[in-house]
Amino acid sequence: MSIPDHLIRYPTRAAIHRLSKLFNLPNEPGMQDWEIQVADASRCAEFVSGYESLGLDDDERFTLMWTILQSFEEFDGSLGESVEWQRALFLLEADIEIHISTLWYWSSLQAESNEEMFRITPHMREILSRQSPRLEIRQTH
Repeated sequence: MSIPDHLIRYPTRAAIHRLSKLFNLPNEPGMQDWEIQVADASRCAEFVSGYESLGLDDDERFTLMWTILQSFEEFDGSLGESVEWQRALFLLEADIEIHISTLWYWSSLQAESNEEMFRITPHMREILSRQSPRLEIRQTH
């Protein structure tokens, strides 16, 4: 199953520019997948706090959520014991309209075994399962 076209979203240059300034992150010409390249597991708490408190617009929140999820993908500790991870999941679900394409991607619906999935995939699938009825209603209207 692939994501419906009307739900696909991409980071904007303006969002990348502002986030790079707010978090003192590199933003060099030629960087591809900036939101993944700048991920840093040691900065998970900072990224989550920034998402909550910096007054970001939808494009900035979308882009920062990618960075947050990639950072947790690289996180060495137990996700289940991380308060920041729980906050990130709450924010993702609270802003589901912004993050549905992100959620769809990280859910790895085509993956059948744990080896084919991301570390965070089971958590993403739980949210997708909970939100699925709401999202299906949106697709038909």
